[in-house]
Amino acid sequence: MKNQMIVAWVWAVMTVSTFAVGLQARYASAEQSGTFHGSWIASGKRQMLDYTANREVFTFTIEGHLNLEDHVGQVRDFWSTCIGLWDSQTGGTARCVWRSPQHNNIYSMMSGELLKEGVAVQGEFVGGTGKAEGIEGTFSLTWQSIFFNGDERVLTLHAKDVAGTYRIP
Repeated sequence: MKNQMIVAWVWAVMTVSTFAVGLQARYASAEQSGTFHGSWIASGKRQMLDYTANREVFTFTIEGHLNLEDHVGQVRDFWSTCIGLWDSQTGGTARCVWRSPQHNNIYSMMSGELLKEGVAVQGEFVGGTGKAEGIEGTFSLTWQSIFFNGDERVLTLHAKDVAGTYRIP
């Protein structure tokens, strides 16, 4: 009787373990990784700060379309929103959200000479939601053109060389 209970218990543990491993394998998603490149056009506004002489400092908000030739987590088109701080002596920093049409977000940080034509800007993915959850990676771009309107409060930027790598666990 005792041997039968042990055998039944071992059989139950093995059955449950096998079932659990099968479920885990069935629902686990495969890691995605790759490279991408494309273009970005954005526009927005800046708010000048009254700062020391010969030093331009302002905050800015831009929005625009990222059109990638390669997929990032199965998506090619994103709507971007960035907010940042620019200082003509030290450069700038920005935080951005890339939103896919499926409402998955990719969060990134950019730093460097953010608002200068012809200067490489570096970015890093710091997380995401939905199918982009856990995304990591880096990207770079160079603004080919930056236009300010007459009163210089509205700006438009265009980059043709957005490129990077990513990994989604």
